[in-house]
Amino acid sequence: MGKMKIRPVEGLVFLVIILFLSLGTYFRNEIWKDEVELWKDCLKKSPQKARPYVNLGFAYLQAGIYDHAIEATQHALQIDPKFANAYYNLSIIYQKMGDLKKATDMGKKALEVDPDLHMANYSLGGIYFEKGEYQEAIEAYKRFLQVFPNFPNVHHLLGVAYVAQKQFDQGIKEFEYEIRINPTHTLAHLNLGQIYWFEFQNREKALRHLKTALMLDPFLPNRGRIQELVRFLERFS
Repeated sequence: MGKMKIRPVEGLVFLVIILFLSLGTYFRNEIWKDEVELWKDCLKKSPQKARPYVNLGFAYLQAGIYDHAIEATQHALQIDPKFANAYYNLSIIYQKMGDLKKATDMGKKALEVDPDLHMANYSLGGIYFEKGEYQEAIEAYKRFLQVFPNFPNVHHLLGVAYVAQKQFDQGIKEFEYEIRINPTHTLAHLNLGQIYWFEFQNREKALRHLKTALMLDPFLPNRGRIQELVRFLERFS
């Protein structure tokens, strides 16, 4: 039997999470143009209110026009410095622009103004992960899950953060939890399959999850490599 070179699992896990996150990229289209014009019109009627500026900023964010998004959102904060959602939106805008320091600061500010703005913890988890601050990402996701324990995909993201810290047992627990919430979560199955083999040499569990991932998604990232691994593991049967 030929030997198959075992590659570190982290590289594959990071690749699929990056690909997964990229699926959320916003596109400029007529819908967001309409949203921008809608909130511009609202501002003509209520120029002294903060909310229309926040909504206009969010419309610009959705359209990918980040400089205008910042300008509108900062204008809202000039009117109402305690508008937590404005800080939260700025956090997202700065993350999109690649300024992770400002993104972190604005996310923290949103929670300082409104500790119940729990989505700020969710977004901070992603920002910390992008910065390579994996323990901070773990803590942010855990705070979010205290309030929304079954929120889709968060246990998967938490599992990836644990894997980044080489805490594979914790990663497995989170991936397994994600599958209990959503049995068709392809990437959770894929990550479990890789970890069970590359870290624990558990052929049976690795095969089960890898085959499930292949069945669920015909366009799975690195599908050829995963199929090669499945064929290799099946030789032990």
